[in-house]
Amino acid sequence: MHTHVVIGTLCAVLGTGVVASAHAASTDLPAGPIRDRHTLMEGIGKQAKIIGDAVKAGNTAPVAAAAQQIQTDAGKILGLFPPGSTDPKSRAKAEIWTNWADYSALVMRLQTDAGALAAAAHAQGDVKGAANTMFGACKSCHDKFREPEKQKGP
Repeated sequence: MHTHVVIGTLCAVLGTGVVASAHAASTDLPAGPIRDRHTLMEGIGKQAKIIGDAVKAGNTAPVAAAAQQIQTDAGKILGLFPPGSTDPKSRAKAEIWTNWADYSALVMRLQTDAGALAAAAHAQGDVKGAANTMFGACKSCHDKFREPEKQKGP
């Protein structure tokens, strides 16, 4: 399996788990930017799942709209991370604020990559390659700036 296919499949699978547990987690978060960004990220995860499932099935019809939504939502991310907006229940790492330049660059990369994916889908171009590039942006940011999900007991 190519690395990009693995990344795309991983993001689609992770998106499913995130969506399933996200509603319960969002109600535990304080109102304001922490809950708002969690809800926004849930939406991005849902769109990523649509893209991953579509690419896996060879059906690129829903990809453009989902990618455009991610591009739009990515433009809202940075505004939802004001200094001091932390909470023990949030998975956002402190490195977001201490390394804002890198975090901002990864968010902008997601926005750009999602736009490129939407364009590829509209042009019936290399949708799979563009999707895997966008999923790589997701993974890079999650690896560096998001705490892993706490594992539930057996």
